Amino acid sequence: MDEDKKYLFSAKIQTMEAFAEFFQAVFATSHPEMTVEVMRGQNMTGLAITKPGQTLSPMVRLDILYDKYVDGCSLWKIFCEITSACDEYDSSASRLLEFVEDFELVHSRICYRLMNYERNEELLKTIPHIGWMDLAIVFYIPVAARDGKGLYLPVDNALVEKWGIADTDALFTEAFANTQKLFPGSVRDMEDVFKDYDSVLEAGYENEDERMYIATNNEKFYGAAVVLYDNLLESFAQGIGRDLYLLPTSINEMTIVADLKGNAAAELRKVLQNVNHETTEDKDFLSNNIYRYERGTGNISIV
Repeated sequence: MDEDKKYLFSAKIQTMEAFAEFFQAVFATSHPEMTVEVMRGQNMTGLAITKPGQTLSPMVRLDILYDKYVDGCSLWKIFCEITSACDEYDSSASRLLEFVEDFELVHSRICYRLMNYERNEELLKTIPHIGWMDLAIVFYIPVAARDGKGLYLPVDNALVEKWGIADTDALFTEAFANTQKLFPGSVRDMEDVFKDYDSVLEAGYENEDERMYIATNNEKFYGAAVVLYDNLLESFAQGIGRDLYLLPTSINEMTIVADLKGNAAAELRKVLQNVNHETTEDKDFLSNNIYRYERGTGNISIV
């Protein structure tokens, strides 16, 4: 960062959201060759900075740095700390690659997530995947690191070749067990989810039959995949005594509505399409189709 641009760091920031947006803009401007994204989970906010041609990317915990800022650390010092963390990561990336290339070391951390099939056809040619509805099940490795930094490594064809794994179903079996263990899933009332973010709802549901729920994992990251977890949907459907409509509002969660006579699939599809158009970022898009879950049989179909 040029000395004459340090005045940018005299800004006064009042919220965690503004703090994240500030550093995303700073790094996008100072390093235009990089891809800079804010990653949000239930318990953390991170800044992922990817260099051209880089397979792995550092993710710096902004929530930890925001606490330092509130305690008096300057924005300039925090910028230098993030830059230093990225430089440190570059020096250790080769060692990390050696780790992930050893299947015996990494097999218990392989996880899966969902992505839209049609929009990612070119990418899917390069990664192992399994088709599901209009989606694809793909694989990644969450790699924890020290000092609040973490990595999410996609599993591609080159990596599974090094592992000597030719059976994608076997890979899914491994990932299916790991994902549920590492990222437990839940179905919660949407009102309760909003309360977690200190949102104040002016009123409750006018009709209990209109109640909506959110299915995601404990980090709210790649959480839409929980709809495939063992017994998660079945237990919930039996608990409310209804079949379910699943609305894929993001790669990070699914919205659930009880299947009632008043809930026409066509109307719910319009709701989903509006949410995807108005609020879901392109990188988080999952599908404009809705799915129906049948309790008792566990059957899921596009409607």
